[in-house]
Amino acid sequence: MVVWLLAGIAPARALVPDRPIRQYTHVWYENQLPQGTVLSIAEQGNGAVWLATYGGLVRHSGDGFDTVDQRVAPALKSSAITAVAADGQHGLWVGTLNGGLYRYGDGQLTPVALPGDAGSVFGIVTDSEGALWLTTNLGVMRMRNGHVQLLGNADGFPPRGFYRALVADPAGGVWIAADGVGVVHWQRGKARLYSLDHGLPSEAVYSLSVAPSGVVWVGTQNGPAYFANGRFQRLPALAALDDKRIYTLYADRAGTVWFAPLGMGLCRLVGKALECDNTLPGMGGETVRAMLEDREGNFWIGTTSSGLQRLSQSKLISLLVPGPSNAVRAVHQVPGGPLWVGTDGGGLARYQAPGMVLDEAMNRQLPSLLVRSILSDAQGRLWVAGTEGVTRFDAQGRARTFGLADGMPGTIVFAFAPARAGGMWAGTLQGVARIDGEQVQVLEATRGDDTRALYEDGEGRLWIGQRSGLRCYYRGVLDTCGTDGLPGTSVFAFLPGRDGELWLGTSVGITRVHKGKVSNFTQNAGFYGDAVFALFDDGLGNLWFSSNRGIGRIPRAGLLALASGSGSSVAPHWYGLVDGMLSAQGNGASQTPAARSDDGRLWFGTAKGVVVVDPAHIQGNARIPPVAIERMIVDGQEVPLQAVDRLGPAVERLEFHFAAMSYVAPAAVKYRYRLEGFDRQWREAGNNRKAYYTNVPPGRYVFRVLASNNDGVWNEQGAGLSFSLLPQWYQTWWMRGLMLLAGVGLLAGGVWLRLRRGQQRERLLTEEVGRRTEALHLANAQLERLASQDALTGIANRRAFTSALLQAWQDQADQDGLLSVLLVDVDDFKAYNDNHGHLAGDAALARVAAVLDAQVDGAGCVVARYGGEEFALLLPGSDGAAALALAGRAVAAVQQCQLPHRASRVASVVTISVGVACARPAAGGSPEDVLHAADKALYRAKDAGRNQAVAQD
Repeated sequence: MVVWLLAGIAPARALVPDRPIRQYTHVWYENQLPQGTVLSIAEQGNGAVWLATYGGLVRHSGDGFDTVDQRVAPALKSSAITAVAADGQHGLWVGTLNGGLYRYGDGQLTPVALPGDAGSVFGIVTDSEGALWLTTNLGVMRMRNGHVQLLGNADGFPPRGFYRALVADPAGGVWIAADGVGVVHWQRGKARLYSLDHGLPSEAVYSLSVAPSGVVWVGTQNGPAYFANGRFQRLPALAALDDKRIYTLYADRAGTVWFAPLGMGLCRLVGKALECDNTLPGMGGETVRAMLEDREGNFWIGTTSSGLQRLSQSKLISLLVPGPSNAVRAVHQVPGGPLWVGTDGGGLARYQAPGMVLDEAMNRQLPSLLVRSILSDAQGRLWVAGTEGVTRFDAQGRARTFGLADGMPGTIVFAFAPARAGGMWAGTLQGVARIDGEQVQVLEATRGDDTRALYEDGEGRLWIGQRSGLRCYYRGVLDTCGTDGLPGTSVFAFLPGRDGELWLGTSVGITRVHKGKVSNFTQNAGFYGDAVFALFDDGLGNLWFSSNRGIGRIPRAGLLALASGSGSSVAPHWYGLVDGMLSAQGNGASQTPAARSDDGRLWFGTAKGVVVVDPAHIQGNARIPPVAIERMIVDGQEVPLQAVDRLGPAVERLEFHFAAMSYVAPAAVKYRYRLEGFDRQWREAGNNRKAYYTNVPPGRYVFRVLASNNDGVWNEQGAGLSFSLLPQWYQTWWMRGLMLLAGVGLLAGGVWLRLRRGQQRERLLTEEVGRRTEALHLANAQLERLASQDALTGIANRRAFTSALLQAWQDQADQDGLLSVLLVDVDDFKAYNDNHGHLAGDAALARVAAVLDAQVDGAGCVVARYGGEEFALLLPGSDGAAALALAGRAVAAVQQCQLPHRASRVASVVTISVGVACARPAAGGSPEDVLHAADKALYRAKDAGRNQAVAQD
């Protein structure tokens, strides 16, 4: 057995201090731990995060938490874990309360002997020389090369007391917090005590941390301090913390120092600026006991009673709007002025760093707080569209509202556009009007038209996006802008581009109008009924848009290639919940659901707040995720990975659990796996962390798994586990040899009898030999049947199918005939197993096999179980049309069985997908070619929605 755990080295990330604390992705793992007190946090060499709790040692690898306590680790004398630290060799040191010290490695906890009555370990650190330091109930211990030294008065340490924290510095020193005494610094065999006389704010010291620069920080009963020039010093910027208890502090890789003062939530020092945030869920009134920055840059926080929390860098920033509504329908920045948002029931708010603030004075003047569009004009006036007309605010904030009484064609207003002739165009549910001064002029040709977007080009042509098409108004004429009018399509946005091009956001994707040519980008650009509400060119080669599916980015060059015919497809990159959005639904169906601010950032209104994107500074996750195979389960029993080598015989079901340790957005981690020696190609697993196999024949195999992080960075080496499946007795080479020898012996015995008894017994001898030969044939036939039959379904197995395919290929080549192959996959079968159970899954496979077997009756036809939930059909002499027709009948027959499938994405019953391929062997090629063609057709059937048969191209 060999397990690989390989990952490339990427630059260490950190939380970039360019945003307020509340704008990081915050995750509270509420009620997910065996006990809510997290005393210590460590990152193992393979990337797994470990927690010390009073309810056991807890492991997290991205999906749930696994607890190691006395039930699963009998060697553990106490489940009250007080300290955990990485050992630098992919293992851990584990300290307990009244249970001693342990070393964790290869899934096992091993006790480590300590001298005397040292039963409790409170802190663990390894210094730069490799020595292990412990704070225990007996005092401070130093362990090196198996020798343990208890440090006391003779070594310069204060009288026995309680030691709260210890850290190692890059210079080889160790700093130890002695409660009520001060800080001990040990270096080169000497210890020195620092107290109030050396600048400590208090001798009640709770926490220590060493910054990457080597600066030592200390948290005390009276606030924090740092060590410089031989003494501890206070920082004026931290004066607000001077009287606060600092139970935990941490200096991260970016140089930010984090604090958790009682009653102030979470604080950090960036440069000389202190920021505190007491709004994070689960942090109010909490005492923080542990902090850790992992190699991916995530910041983990352990609390006294609320468990574990995490802060991560996100690509997007989500801002909530105070008040009754967070559904943002309109966004606009006045050039050089404030950025405004309009909500669905909360009125107007403006951005005032770091968040949104309601404008109560302006909201009191609005006839409706249901805002649909916002725009400013050259005179500095702010125009606000709502459900009760248009409200125009002058520079002093005074409002003038235009409604039906003023001549508006409708009061529900969706769109604005500056008018070249003066004033502002307004698009309403009942048509278009121009408001100039106090006058309202209606475009009568548009009266009654539901208008959602407006744009007046340089020639004075007014482009009108309607709920049911595109129109243009030019010199008194309303037409379809030289297009077909986009019938049945809603137009929500206009984006003027280069060389006179105009981009449109529509209810089905993106449209480009250029020099009379209309290019529609729908499914060929990855839009499957996805509405585009707003469009922006980021100047970096991309178009950004908001949609009912989230926020997206698509390369402009890819769209132009589609328009010119030089490209066949392009797809957007979607951003959603895993990237920092609080809701994956962008708001729209009106003109200004998003805006670009003066600094180049894009602001998108969503169903839950405003999402801010900085296209020029999106921080990606370049770290290759470590990958590990965590468990292997054989026929329902877990097998220790270190003991995996030879399994069986008679193994029926294999199950593998795996993980990639990437925590920025665990839901966006993707996997692919392959059982070498069985699978023809990689299986795409999505975010699923388990793989199942059945009907794997005896042989040597390697299970491999690859993974990508949230940004699609793949660990191409991944992890692997090698093992052998032993054969049944009748599948062994020696048994076949023994049967052959037995046959030879029988024949030799017959000859000997004939010679001995002479001619008079020739007849009897002949009959005896015949009987024994027949018995041998029957035995061999039975062995052959067992070796070529699938035990679960009773049909042929993969070995028999392969043999039949080779023979049929040769036969059809000799006859210049055709040969067809069908590959069949049971749709969503893993979900069926997960929801209905493996016994029901086995029964379903047997039923599907019977249905498929009933579809064929021709000479030489074979129906076989090809592996897991896959079947294969061999149809010698059948052309592609006949094979496709048979495949269609098989699809219908399986569905008509009405086997319930609660977890199917296709139907409420079990269904199949079929790939069909046909070949003429005499024309060349190989059996592998027709198998590959059928496999490609099967994947096309899956991509097309499953529950269907698809033939090769």
